[in-house]
Amino acid sequence: MKTKTTLRQSTLIAMFLLFVSTQSFGLNYTIIFTASGATTIVGSVEVKNLTKGTAVTVPNGNTLTLTDVTTAMDLQSVDERNLNIIQNANTGISTIKFYATQSGNTQVTAYNIDGRKIVGQNIILEEGVNALDLTLPKGVFVVCVTGQGYNYTSKLLNPVSKNLIAGIKFLSNSKIEVIKIQRSKSTPIQTTNMTYTTGDQLLYTATSATFVASVPDVPTGGKIVDFYFAAIPTSAIPAGTFVMGSPVTEIDRGGGEVMHQVTLYAFYISKYEVTNAQYAAFLNVKNIGSNGKFVTLPPYPTRTYIFSNNSWGLIYNGTQWIAVAGYENHPVIDVTWYGAIEYANYLGGTLPTEAQWEYACRAGTTTPFYTGNFLTNIQANYDWTTPYNNGTNTVNTSLNKTQNVGIYYPNTWGLYDMHGNVSELCYDWFGGLPSTPQTNPYGANSGSCRVIRGGSWSSFALDCRSSSRNCASPDYITSIPDVGFRVVFAP
Repeated sequence: MKTKTTLRQSTLIAMFLLFVSTQSFGLNYTIIFTASGATTIVGSVEVKNLTKGTAVTVPNGNTLTLTDVTTAMDLQSVDERNLNIIQNANTGISTIKFYATQSGNTQVTAYNIDGRKIVGQNIILEEGVNALDLTLPKGVFVVCVTGQGYNYTSKLLNPVSKNLIAGIKFLSNSKIEVIKIQRSKSTPIQTTNMTYTTGDQLLYTATSATFVASVPDVPTGGKIVDFYFAAIPTSAIPAGTFVMGSPVTEIDRGGGEVMHQVTLYAFYISKYEVTNAQYAAFLNVKNIGSNGKFVTLPPYPTRTYIFSNNSWGLIYNGTQWIAVAGYENHPVIDVTWYGAIEYANYLGGTLPTEAQWEYACRAGTTTPFYTGNFLTNIQANYDWTTPYNNGTNTVNTSLNKTQNVGIYYPNTWGLYDMHGNVSELCYDWFGGLPSTPQTNPYGANSGSCRVIRGGSWSSFALDCRSSSRNCASPDYITSIPDVGFRVVFAP
């Protein structure tokens, strides 16, 4: 239902009022969206329910209604015609049964309680009661079953501590000639309606001209949500817990990839590696000369920030820094850690910690790459002569240089080139990883080199893995121009 939007503008912020209400047991609250940073204008807002995997667009002037959904296990398990889950305490495998009101495609998905998709599958099912086996690791999950004319949701606690691979397997179908069709537990998504359960995580994404900003949120009452429109596009990374490092069974793992649990607060990270054009603009604003050094400005007045590279990077033309023609949108190279951290500070951000980088790269995956168990030549720019784990590339002649940022498909959190193109500098000093659980870790207290992650155009595929670690002196640029960076912002 459309309503008039209250839009109040000042010299600093622009906001519109979005009324959000639910049914009888839901939340009643108001969200005021504001804008800051590179622009103060908020346009339409896309709202994603990360827990349920649904999304709606809220045009300027619309009211979004969150429809509360009951998903208590005790209510759902008493009626097999809706969604019944039977757990096997020994195997960790659960059998889910539900009534398909019509034959056709059915989407079965399990999400981690923090919104990450654990497993999903499209299955062609017949009308009637269908049974599936659902394999999940230890944890709390939201299970969603959606088909033509029905939409069921349930929460599932799996207490079994086994090294299970998430999966969905069809078991059986029972055709029932006469059965009372159950009312869908989730109201169908309308233009400005969204199903919601207390505790679901939402993601608001606002657009304003060429700028995009996102804010993760678990609504708890009236609040102001500020979209920070950075000068570079960012993705909102939700808070969560993941396992950092690699298992001993991972092929070609490094000795320092110690597995341990890490919990992180939400943050933003630039969608792309910082480009030559972006970094040149920064150097020129700061009046950096041909030697690539800050002469009078703190905090590193004697450090070199950038070295000239007349092949794929930046050059000083006598009056200013410019990108080599044709490489404006390639990632900046030959930049030191000092140059990277100063650029991040200039934008109001910082470099990602090693834990933030790996969490953002994985985007909920546990495989060697966010693309799965292999990394092909159509997925990343690396040394294609050395695929991982006997993988097969359609092209075995490598590009042997950087490429424009963003030409390969992103991960599920909208981040490009986390594998390959250029290795990326992190905030941390390089050191040994702990084996105990950590919260927002910053790595070693001191060291001789800073962490770099992700692998580059010159790297073997094994060095592009999500858990692969390397480092370089903060003053040092490699003999091969293959190190760049991206920027992190606080929520």
